[in-house]
Amino acid sequence: MESRYTSKTYVLDKHTIEDIGTAIIESGFQKEAFFIQDLDEIRRRIENFKKMLPRVAIFYAIKSNDSETILKLAASLGLGFDCSTPGEIYKVLKLGVHPKSIIFASPIKMPEWMAYAKKSGITHTVFDSSFELKRIKQYWPDARTLIRIRVDSESVYRLGEKFGCDFETEAIPLLNEAAELKIKVVGVAFHVGSICNSTDSHATGIRHARSLFDYEARQGREMKIVDIGGGFLSEKTTDIDKVSQLINTSLEEFFPDKNVKIIAEPGRYVCDSSMTLYCSINTVKRIKKDNEYINMIYLNDGIYGTLQFTESWQTVSKFQKQKCTNTEEVREKTILWGYSLDSIDRVMKDTTVLLPRCCPLDWLVFPIRGAYSIVFCSSFGCFQQPQIRPVVSKELWLKIKDSRAYQRSEFVENPDISQPFSSAIPPIVTTTSYIEATASLPL
Repeated sequence: MESRYTSKTYVLDKHTIEDIGTAIIESGFQKEAFFIQDLDEIRRRIENFKKMLPRVAIFYAIKSNDSETILKLAASLGLGFDCSTPGEIYKVLKLGVHPKSIIFASPIKMPEWMAYAKKSGITHTVFDSSFELKRIKQYWPDARTLIRIRVDSESVYRLGEKFGCDFETEAIPLLNEAAELKIKVVGVAFHVGSICNSTDSHATGIRHARSLFDYEARQGREMKIVDIGGGFLSEKTTDIDKVSQLINTSLEEFFPDKNVKIIAEPGRYVCDSSMTLYCSINTVKRIKKDNEYINMIYLNDGIYGTLQFTESWQTVSKFQKQKCTNTEEVREKTILWGYSLDSIDRVMKDTTVLLPRCCPLDWLVFPIRGAYSIVFCSSFGCFQQPQIRPVVSKELWLKIKDSRAYQRSEFVENPDISQPFSSAIPPIVTTTSYIEATASLPL
């Protein structure tokens, strides 16, 4: 079913991804920000991940982007899912995904969440504390659990401070407590943090997992799953060669037994490069600060929309209707402001933005915006989330269209690529009966 924010998927035969954005803008009818979502790019990422890490099963971290188009593609390609809330579990299960293909990967779950997961047929989850073990014992005693350990890393968004038990001092006592509570521990999980810049963090986690496997074996208890988490870099210019080589070497050294199941929870790596954001310019101002002129551009998206987080590799450019032949185009310092009336609504505030001079008729293009963009959209100011136009090559469409995840009506063959999105402006309220108010403006 087509949602308010995601249109039907266009099947492309002759057109390119760039053609779609250009056609929509050049039609002159599109006024609001929008995304182009490239399903083939997602498939390329998935295939590359499998090629680089052949032993590792992908459980897509849907918190990075939970749009139905991505979930359906992931399901049709046989991926598992890393879910952290009942809402995420529901979104996946309603697509027809088997509960055994879901891991409830939050180590901090409310009792109601555990009850929901149990009733939904989910079997696997994680823990990192004594309190969580006792709660599992009470509300989900037959769960298959993984102990989540902390692995310090050089990541942009570190998770170790919030999640994971200490390998040296906490892991073994927790394993013993789980045994006393008769909770089945079937494996070890860790997460090196989002956007991990360290190439050996995963190797450290795998080595620690081996130690815990050995300890459990000495106690007569068996573990059979290693969850190496996510944190894989996502930018298009960087692959995961170095990290994957270390992971493969570590798995061969510490887990040569192929009966041990290895899973990972990539999110950003799968979806980030699949989406490009197009923003129109509402207003332009030019100010003088510290003896230099700076352009200020006001966009129809912002930090309360899909531009809350901007990483070092993410860029912005002025949309060119035709290939620019002026290679000497002057780029000037620019401040990008979001649509809200909040003064902190500044986009890419930690980045020096250099753009050609723009006017309110221009558009800006933000590539690599698939991860942690639409999922962070808020309703602040009653502003609507930018809509998404998914596109797929005819070759990929022929492979996935008969999957149980899809309905034939979700795809548009031979589309009018210039078709704009429906407007997000609400309908006009018409009434002749008003509430009396003392606060009113004079005519």
